[in-house]
Amino acid sequence: MTFGEKLREARMAKGLTQNEVGGGKYSTSYVSLLERAQRQPTPAMTRHFAGILGVDAELVAGWIDPPEADSGGLSAAVLHANSAWNLKDQALAASEAEYAASLAKEQSNTVVWWTMTAVQADAYLALGRFGEAAATLDELLKHPTTLTQPELQVTVLARLSAIKRATGELESAIALARSATRAAASLPQHSATRLESGYVLVAALAVRGNLDEAWHYASELAQMDKFPEVPSLSIGRAAWVVGNVAFRRGDSETGLQQHRLAAEHITPHADLRMWAQFNRASASRRLAAGIADDGVDQCIANAELGLRISGSSEEHRELALTKAQLHSMRGDYAAAKPLLLEVLEQASGLEFEAAGLLQHLLGRYYASINDDDATKKHFMLAAKLYSDAGASDIASQILGELMDVTP
Repeated sequence: MTFGEKLREARMAKGLTQNEVGGGKYSTSYVSLLERAQRQPTPAMTRHFAGILGVDAELVAGWIDPPEADSGGLSAAVLHANSAWNLKDQALAASEAEYAASLAKEQSNTVVWWTMTAVQADAYLALGRFGEAAATLDELLKHPTTLTQPELQVTVLARLSAIKRATGELESAIALARSATRAAASLPQHSATRLESGYVLVAALAVRGNLDEAWHYASELAQMDKFPEVPSLSIGRAAWVVGNVAFRRGDSETGLQQHRLAAEHITPHADLRMWAQFNRASASRRLAAGIADDGVDQCIANAELGLRISGSSEEHRELALTKAQLHSMRGDYAAAKPLLLEVLEQASGLEFEAAGLLQHLLGRYYASINDDDATKKHFMLAAKLYSDAGASDIASQILGELMDVTP
Protein backbone atom coordinates (compact mmCIF):
# COMPACT_ATOMS: atom_id res chain seq x y z
CA MET A 1 0.00 0.00 0.00
CA THR A 2 1.14 3.53 -0.74
CA PHE A 3 1.36 6.29 1.85
CA GLY A 4 -1.84 7.78 0.46
CA GLU A 5 -3.76 4.54 0.74
CA LYS A 6 -2.63 4.09 4.35
CA LEU A 7 -3.54 7.69 5.15
CA ARG A 8 -7.01 7.26 3.64
CA GLU A 9 -7.53 3.97 5.49
CA ALA A 10 -6.51 5.48 8.83
CA ARG A 11 -8.59 8.61 8.21
CA MET A 12 -11.72 6.64 7.39
CA ALA A 13 -11.18 4.37 10.40
CA LYS A 14 -11.30 7.50 12.55
CA GLY A 15 -14.38 8.80 10.71
CA LEU A 16 -12.57 11.94 9.55
CA THR A 17 -13.03 13.91 6.35
CA GLN A 18 -10.10 15.08 4.23
CA ASN A 19 -10.74 18.59 5.51
CA GLU A 20 -10.64 17.39 9.13
CA VAL A 21 -7.42 15.46 8.69
CA GLY A 22 -5.93 18.58 7.06
CA GLY A 23 -6.69 20.31 10.33
CA GLY A 24 -6.68 23.83 8.90
CA LYS A 25 -3.01 23.45 7.91
CA TYR A 26 -3.24 21.37 4.75
CA SER A 27 -5.97 21.93 2.19
CA THR A 28 -8.50 19.30 1.15
CA SER A 29 -6.98 19.48 -2.33
CA TYR A 30 -3.55 18.55 -1.03
CA VAL A 31 -4.83 15.73 1.20
CA SER A 32 -6.61 14.36 -1.88
CA LEU A 33 -3.36 14.52 -3.87
CA LEU A 34 -1.58 12.64 -1.10
CA GLU A 35 -4.25 9.96 -0.91
CA ARG A 36 -4.13 9.45 -4.66
CA ALA A 37 -0.32 9.03 -4.45
CA GLN A 38 0.24 12.10 -6.59
CA ARG A 39 2.32 13.70 -3.83
CA GLN A 40 4.60 12.46 -1.05
CA PRO A 41 4.50 14.11 2.40
CA THR A 42 7.21 16.09 4.14
CA PRO A 43 8.37 15.15 7.66
CA ALA A 44 6.29 18.03 9.04
CA MET A 45 3.22 16.63 7.29
CA THR A 46 3.71 13.15 8.75
CA ARG A 47 3.95 14.65 12.26
CA HIS A 48 0.79 16.65 11.63
CA PHE A 49 -1.21 13.67 10.39
CA ALA A 50 0.05 11.51 13.27
CA GLY A 51 -1.24 14.09 15.74
CA ILE A 52 -4.64 14.31 14.04
CA LEU A 53 -4.98 10.53 13.79
CA GLY A 54 -3.68 9.92 17.31
CA VAL A 55 -0.94 7.51 16.26
CA ASP A 56 2.83 7.44 16.64
CA ALA A 57 4.67 9.81 14.29
CA GLU A 58 7.30 7.18 13.44
CA LEU A 59 4.52 4.85 12.34
CA VAL A 60 3.15 7.43 9.89
CA ALA A 61 6.67 8.23 8.67
CA GLY A 62 7.08 4.51 7.94
CA TRP A 63 4.20 4.67 5.48
CA ILE A 64 6.28 6.76 3.07
CA ASP A 65 7.38 4.97 -0.07
CA PRO A 66 11.16 4.49 -0.41
CA PRO A 67 12.63 7.47 -2.27
CA GLU A 68 13.55 7.01 -5.90
CA ALA A 69 16.30 8.76 -7.78
CA ASP A 70 15.06 12.21 -8.75
CA SER A 71 13.92 12.34 -12.35
CA GLY A 72 12.53 15.83 -12.51
CA GLY A 73 10.61 15.48 -9.26
CA LEU A 74 11.93 18.74 -7.84
CA SER A 75 11.17 20.64 -11.04
CA ALA A 76 7.65 19.23 -11.05
CA ALA A 77 7.17 20.16 -7.39
CA VAL A 78 8.27 23.74 -8.07
CA LEU A 79 5.91 23.90 -11.05
CA HIS A 80 3.01 22.65 -8.92
CA ALA A 81 3.71 25.27 -6.23
CA ASN A 82 3.97 28.11 -8.72
CA SER A 83 0.84 26.97 -10.55
CA ALA A 84 -1.17 26.90 -7.31
CA TRP A 85 0.09 30.37 -6.44
CA ASN A 86 -0.76 31.74 -9.90
CA LEU A 87 -4.25 30.24 -9.61
CA LYS A 88 -4.70 32.12 -6.28
CA ASP A 89 -5.13 28.85 -4.36
CA GLN A 90 -2.93 29.95 -1.47
CA ALA A 91 -3.77 26.98 0.76
CA LEU A 92 -2.66 24.54 -1.93
CA ALA A 93 0.35 26.74 -2.76
CA ALA A 94 1.53 26.59 0.85
CA SER A 95 1.45 22.78 0.85
CA GLU A 96 3.00 22.44 -2.60
CA ALA A 97 5.78 24.89 -1.68
CA GLU A 98 6.45 23.04 1.58
CA TYR A 99 6.90 19.79 -0.35
CA ALA A 100 9.10 21.44 -2.99
CA ALA A 101 11.26 23.03 -0.28
CA SER A 102 11.59 19.64 1.44
CA LEU A 103 12.80 18.02 -1.79
CA ALA A 104 15.22 20.88 -2.42
CA LYS A 105 16.65 20.53 1.08
CA GLU A 106 17.21 16.78 0.55
CA GLN A 107 19.06 17.60 -2.68
CA SER A 108 21.06 20.47 -1.10
CA ASN A 109 19.55 22.91 -3.59
CA THR A 110 19.69 26.05 -1.47
CA VAL A 111 18.34 28.41 -4.13
CA VAL A 112 15.17 26.40 -4.71
CA TRP A 113 14.77 25.72 -0.97
CA TRP A 114 14.92 29.45 -0.24
CA THR A 115 12.53 30.39 -3.03
CA MET A 116 9.94 27.74 -2.17
CA THR A 117 10.11 28.51 1.55
CA ALA A 118 9.46 32.17 0.70
CA VAL A 119 6.44 31.14 -1.43
CA GLN A 120 5.18 29.10 1.53
CA ALA A 121 5.49 32.15 3.81
CA ASP A 122 3.74 34.39 1.27
CA ALA A 123 0.89 31.90 0.98
CA TYR A 124 0.45 31.85 4.76
CA LEU A 125 0.44 35.66 4.75
CA ALA A 126 -2.25 35.76 2.07
CA LEU A 127 -4.34 33.34 4.15
CA GLY A 128 -3.96 35.45 7.30
CA ARG A 129 -2.07 32.61 9.02
CA PHE A 130 0.38 35.04 10.57
CA GLY A 131 1.92 32.69 13.13
CA GLU A 132 2.87 30.11 10.50
CA ALA A 133 4.13 32.84 8.18
CA ALA A 134 6.33 34.31 10.93
CA ALA A 135 7.76 30.89 11.86
CA THR A 136 8.60 30.19 8.21
CA LEU A 137 10.22 33.60 7.77
CA ASP A 138 12.22 33.16 10.98
CA GLU A 139 13.63 29.97 9.46
CA LEU A 140 14.64 31.92 6.36
CA LEU A 141 16.14 34.76 8.40
CA LYS A 142 18.48 32.41 10.27
CA HIS A 143 19.77 30.75 7.12
CA PRO A 144 23.35 31.68 6.13
CA THR A 145 22.22 32.51 2.60
CA THR A 146 19.91 35.21 3.95
CA LEU A 147 22.52 36.62 6.30
CA THR A 148 25.06 37.07 3.52
CA GLN A 149 22.74 38.64 0.92
CA PRO A 150 21.22 42.05 1.79
CA GLU A 151 18.36 41.71 -0.72
CA LEU A 152 17.16 38.49 0.92
CA GLN A 153 17.63 39.84 4.43
CA VAL A 154 15.61 42.98 3.64
CA THR A 155 12.86 40.91 2.03
CA VAL A 156 12.45 38.70 5.10
CA LEU A 157 12.70 41.54 7.63
CA ALA A 158 10.13 43.59 5.71
CA ARG A 159 7.65 40.70 5.68
CA LEU A 160 8.19 40.07 9.39
CA SER A 161 7.56 43.77 10.07
CA ALA A 162 4.32 43.59 8.09
CA ILE A 163 3.21 40.60 10.16
CA LYS A 164 3.95 42.38 13.44
CA ARG A 165 1.98 45.39 12.21
CA ALA A 166 -0.93 43.16 11.19
CA THR A 167 -1.01 41.49 14.61
CA GLY A 168 -0.81 44.76 16.54
CA GLU A 169 2.80 44.47 17.72
CA LEU A 170 3.77 47.92 16.54
CA GLU A 171 7.01 48.41 18.46
CA SER A 172 8.35 45.14 17.07
CA ALA A 173 7.09 46.11 13.60
CA ILE A 174 9.03 49.38 13.77
CA ALA A 175 12.18 47.68 15.07
CA LEU A 176 12.10 45.09 12.28
CA ALA A 177 11.44 47.78 9.67
CA ARG A 178 14.41 49.79 10.94
CA SER A 179 16.56 46.67 10.68
CA ALA A 180 15.33 46.24 7.11
CA THR A 181 16.24 49.81 6.18
CA ARG A 182 19.72 49.38 7.69
CA ALA A 183 20.22 46.17 5.73
CA ALA A 184 19.03 47.96 2.59
CA ALA A 185 21.52 50.81 2.94
CA SER A 186 24.04 49.05 0.67
CA LEU A 187 21.49 48.52 -2.11
CA PRO A 188 20.92 50.96 -4.99
CA GLN A 189 18.81 53.89 -3.81
CA HIS A 190 15.86 53.11 -6.04
CA SER A 191 15.92 49.32 -5.98
CA ALA A 192 12.55 47.66 -5.37
CA THR A 193 13.89 45.86 -2.30
CA ARG A 194 15.18 49.08 -0.73
CA LEU A 195 11.87 50.81 -1.45
CA GLU A 196 10.04 47.92 0.22
CA SER A 197 11.94 48.57 3.45
CA GLY A 198 10.81 52.20 3.28
CA TYR A 199 7.17 51.23 2.74
CA VAL A 200 7.02 49.00 5.81
CA LEU A 201 8.82 51.51 8.03
CA VAL A 202 6.49 54.35 7.06
CA ALA A 203 3.43 52.14 7.52
CA ALA A 204 4.49 50.95 10.98
CA LEU A 205 5.37 54.45 12.16
CA ALA A 206 2.10 55.88 10.84
CA VAL A 207 -0.10 53.27 12.52
CA ARG A 208 1.84 53.74 15.76
CA GLY A 209 1.10 57.49 15.58
CA ASN A 210 4.69 58.64 14.93
CA LEU A 211 3.37 60.83 12.14
CA ASP A 212 6.20 63.39 11.95
CA GLU A 213 8.82 60.68 11.54
CA ALA A 214 6.58 58.79 9.14
CA TRP A 215 6.16 61.92 7.05
CA HIS A 216 9.92 62.47 7.00
CA TYR A 217 10.48 59.09 5.35
CA ALA A 218 7.33 59.41 3.24
CA SER A 219 8.64 62.67 1.78
CA GLU A 220 11.63 60.74 0.42
CA LEU A 221 9.30 58.21 -1.18
CA ALA A 222 7.30 61.05 -2.74
CA GLN A 223 10.28 61.81 -4.98
CA MET A 224 10.20 58.43 -6.72
CA ASP A 225 8.26 59.65 -9.76
CA LYS A 226 11.18 61.93 -10.66
CA PHE A 227 13.50 59.03 -11.44
CA PRO A 228 12.94 57.28 -14.79
CA GLU A 229 14.64 54.07 -13.60
CA VAL A 230 11.96 53.44 -10.95
CA PRO A 231 9.26 50.99 -12.20
CA SER A 232 5.74 52.31 -12.55
CA LEU A 233 4.31 49.99 -9.88
CA SER A 234 6.96 51.14 -7.41
CA ILE A 235 5.96 54.76 -8.03
CA GLY A 236 2.36 53.77 -7.44
CA ARG A 237 3.11 51.95 -4.19
CA ALA A 238 5.18 54.90 -2.96
CA ALA A 239 2.32 57.32 -3.69
CA TRP A 240 -0.10 54.95 -1.94
CA VAL A 241 2.05 54.97 1.21
CA VAL A 242 2.61 58.73 1.10
CA GLY A 243 -1.12 59.34 0.68
CA ASN A 244 -1.91 57.14 3.67
CA VAL A 245 0.38 59.20 5.90
CA ALA A 246 -1.06 62.46 4.58
CA PHE A 247 -4.60 61.29 5.40
CA ARG A 248 -3.53 60.29 8.91
CA ARG A 249 -1.94 63.73 9.39
CA GLY A 250 -5.24 65.37 8.48
CA ASP A 251 -4.00 66.61 5.10
CA SER A 252 -6.75 65.15 2.93
CA GLU A 253 -5.85 67.27 -0.09
CA THR A 254 -2.36 65.76 -0.26
CA GLY A 255 -3.76 62.34 0.53
CA LEU A 256 -6.16 62.51 -2.41
CA GLN A 257 -3.46 63.90 -4.69
CA GLN A 258 -1.09 61.05 -3.85
CA HIS A 259 -3.77 58.38 -4.19
CA ARG A 260 -4.73 59.78 -7.59
CA LEU A 261 -1.06 59.46 -8.56
CA ALA A 262 -1.03 55.92 -7.22
CA ALA A 263 -4.10 55.09 -9.31
CA GLU A 264 -2.25 56.18 -12.48
CA HIS A 265 0.45 53.57 -11.87
CA ILE A 266 -1.37 50.74 -10.08
CA THR A 267 -3.58 49.46 -12.86
CA PRO A 268 -5.47 46.17 -13.34
CA HIS A 269 -3.24 45.37 -16.32
CA ALA A 270 -0.05 45.82 -14.29
CA ASP A 271 -1.17 43.88 -11.17
CA LEU A 272 -4.84 43.03 -10.75
CA ARG A 273 -4.58 41.96 -7.12
CA MET A 274 -2.61 45.06 -6.06
CA TRP A 275 -5.10 47.23 -7.95
CA ALA A 276 -8.00 45.71 -6.01
CA GLN A 277 -6.13 45.99 -2.70
CA PHE A 278 -5.20 49.60 -3.34
CA ASN A 279 -8.73 50.63 -4.24
CA ARG A 280 -10.18 48.93 -1.15
CA ALA A 281 -7.54 50.49 1.10
CA SER A 282 -7.92 53.93 -0.50
CA ALA A 283 -11.67 53.86 0.07
CA SER A 284 -11.17 52.97 3.74
CA ARG A 285 -8.50 55.63 4.27
CA ARG A 286 -10.70 58.31 2.65
CA LEU A 287 -13.64 57.29 4.82
CA ALA A 288 -11.47 57.48 7.95
CA ALA A 289 -10.64 61.05 6.88
CA GLY A 290 -14.37 61.90 6.66
CA ILE A 291 -14.65 61.69 2.86
CA ALA A 292 -17.64 59.73 1.51
CA ASP A 293 -17.98 61.03 -2.04
CA ASP A 294 -18.35 59.42 -5.47
CA GLY A 295 -14.62 58.74 -5.50
CA VAL A 296 -15.08 56.32 -2.60
CA ASP A 297 -17.91 54.57 -4.45
CA GLN A 298 -15.65 54.17 -7.48
CA CYS A 299 -12.81 52.77 -5.37
CA ILE A 300 -15.17 50.20 -3.85
CA ALA A 301 -16.55 49.28 -7.29
CA ASN A 302 -12.99 48.78 -8.57
CA ALA A 303 -12.10 46.65 -5.56
CA GLU A 304 -15.20 44.51 -6.05
CA LEU A 305 -14.31 43.94 -9.70
CA GLY A 306 -10.71 43.02 -8.96
CA LEU A 307 -11.47 40.77 -6.00
CA ARG A 308 -14.19 38.98 -7.95
CA ILE A 309 -11.40 37.71 -10.19
CA SER A 310 -8.47 37.28 -7.82
CA GLY A 311 -9.58 37.91 -4.23
CA SER A 312 -9.12 35.67 -1.22
CA SER A 313 -11.79 35.18 1.44
CA GLU A 314 -9.80 37.47 3.75
CA GLU A 315 -9.78 40.24 1.13
CA HIS A 316 -13.53 39.89 0.53
CA ARG A 317 -14.07 40.19 4.27
CA GLU A 318 -12.02 43.40 4.38
CA LEU A 319 -14.07 44.78 1.48
CA ALA A 320 -17.32 44.00 3.35
CA LEU A 321 -15.94 45.95 6.31
CA THR A 322 -15.11 48.91 4.06
CA LYS A 323 -18.66 48.86 2.65
CA ALA A 324 -20.00 48.89 6.21
CA GLN A 325 -17.69 51.81 6.93
CA LEU A 326 -19.21 53.72 4.00
CA HIS A 327 -22.79 53.00 5.08
CA SER A 328 -21.95 54.10 8.62
CA MET A 329 -20.42 57.35 7.34
CA ARG A 330 -23.66 58.06 5.45
CA GLY A 331 -25.80 57.18 8.47
CA ASP A 332 -27.29 54.08 6.86
CA TYR A 333 -26.75 51.75 9.80
CA ALA A 334 -29.43 49.31 8.60
CA ALA A 335 -27.26 48.59 5.55
CA ALA A 336 -24.10 48.46 7.65
CA LYS A 337 -25.42 45.95 10.21
CA PRO A 338 -25.51 42.73 8.09
CA LEU A 339 -22.05 43.46 6.70
CA LEU A 340 -20.65 44.00 10.20
CA LEU A 341 -22.24 40.81 11.50
CA GLU A 342 -20.91 38.89 8.49
CA VAL A 343 -17.36 40.05 9.25
CA LEU A 344 -17.81 39.46 12.98
CA GLU A 345 -18.66 35.79 12.34
CA GLN A 346 -15.23 35.28 10.78
CA ALA A 347 -13.19 37.83 12.71
CA SER A 348 -10.45 35.47 13.92
CA GLY A 349 -8.00 36.16 11.07
CA LEU A 350 -8.48 39.92 10.80
CA GLU A 351 -5.49 42.23 10.98
CA PHE A 352 -5.57 44.28 14.16
CA GLU A 353 -6.57 47.56 12.48
CA ALA A 354 -9.46 45.84 10.72
CA ALA A 355 -10.49 44.22 14.01
CA GLY A 356 -10.38 47.62 15.69
CA LEU A 357 -12.44 49.20 12.92
CA LEU A 358 -14.98 46.38 13.16
CA GLN A 359 -15.50 46.97 16.89
CA HIS A 360 -15.62 50.73 16.37
CA LEU A 361 -18.29 50.45 13.69
CA LEU A 362 -20.30 48.02 15.81
CA GLY A 363 -20.18 50.58 18.60
CA ARG A 364 -21.51 53.25 16.24
CA TYR A 365 -24.28 50.93 15.08
CA TYR A 366 -25.45 50.22 18.62
CA ALA A 367 -25.22 53.92 19.44
CA SER A 368 -27.60 54.56 16.52
CA ILE A 369 -30.24 52.32 18.16
CA ASN A 370 -29.53 53.68 21.67
CA ASP A 371 -28.20 50.42 23.09
CA ASP A 372 -25.79 52.01 25.57
CA ASP A 373 -24.39 48.77 27.00
CA ALA A 374 -23.51 47.33 23.60
CA THR A 375 -22.18 50.72 22.49
CA LYS A 376 -19.79 50.89 25.43
CA LYS A 377 -18.76 47.28 25.02
CA HIS A 378 -17.69 47.64 21.39
CA PHE A 379 -16.11 51.07 21.77
CA MET A 380 -14.07 49.78 24.71
CA LEU A 381 -13.00 46.69 22.74
CA ALA A 382 -11.89 48.91 19.85
CA ALA A 383 -9.96 51.24 22.16
CA LYS A 384 -8.26 48.29 23.86
CA LEU A 385 -7.09 46.82 20.56
CA TYR A 386 -5.40 50.08 19.63
CA SER A 387 -4.07 50.72 23.12
CA ASP A 388 -2.58 47.23 23.42
CA ALA A 389 -0.91 47.72 20.04
CA GLY A 390 0.67 50.98 21.15
CA ALA A 391 -1.56 53.26 19.05
CA SER A 392 -2.66 55.29 22.08
CA ASP A 393 -3.72 58.37 20.10
CA ILE A 394 -6.33 56.40 18.18
CA ALA A 395 -7.49 54.70 21.38
CA SER A 396 -7.97 58.13 22.98
CA GLN A 397 -9.97 59.36 19.98
CA ILE A 398 -12.28 56.36 20.22
CA LEU A 399 -12.81 56.87 23.94
CA GLY A 400 -13.52 60.55 23.28
CA GLU A 401 -16.16 59.59 20.73
CA LEU A 402 -17.68 57.17 23.25
CA MET A 403 -18.11 60.04 25.68
CA ASP A 404 -19.94 62.00 22.98
CA VAL A 405 -22.41 59.25 22.03
CA THR A 406 -23.34 57.91 25.49
CA PRO A 407 -24.85 59.62 28.54
